Amino acid sequence: MKRKYNSDVRENDPPYLLRQVQELLLIASANKNSSALIYACLDSRIALEILDLNIMLYSVSIGERKVILEESKPKNGIDRVNKKQGSLKEKYQLFFQAVCETLSVDAKFYNFKKSKDIQYKLSTYIHSYYMTNEDLKYDSVLMQNAIIIINEFQIFLKTSFPIKNESLIMTGLNIATIPDNDKQILEEWKSSSSMSYEELRSRLKKNHPS
Repeated sequence: MKRKYNSDVRENDPPYLLRQVQELLLIASANKNSSALIYACLDSRIALEILDLNIMLYSVSIGERKVILEESKPKNGIDRVNKKQGSLKEKYQLFFQAVCETLSVDAKFYNFKKSKDIQYKLSTYIHSYYMTNEDLKYDSVLMQNAIIIINEFQIFLKTSFPIKNESLIMTGLNIATIPDNDKQILEEWKSSSSMSYEELRSRLKKNHPS
């Protein structure tokens, strides 16, 4: 059943926040309202942070998720957890994509670096204390650039995960539960500077012949 968007009932969920951002953009455009743009930047960034966090949560057992939630709460918590856990790192995500391709699962590489880049650009609007009154006018170069960044967020979200019936479909890979021969390939992949992505896929396919 398709979810029904209700602006009066907030949800900490990327598809909800995406719709919220779209509504804020309409308000901003109709009323030349820069405040709506700034709120759209805030909700865009929150949506990206939720994506980052959820990928880490879906990469561990249910019992471990509470610890990750607690450790991610302080400032830069997601980055600290990722340094320890590693599920958002590029090599881990490429391994995840290769496994999904091998097993014909509809999931792919999540570009955490791109997420962080967009978050950084959005943060310049969330922390708007430095802006002059001229900067804050809807038609200013600064505010119009915010629309470009928000659109970049929308494209990133829509192309990173399938969205069906306004629900995001996310898949995780718990390294603790994968076969030992796949773990060995992962360790070699993480430490190798010469193994290509095609070689990674080839070796995984040998472990999982169709």
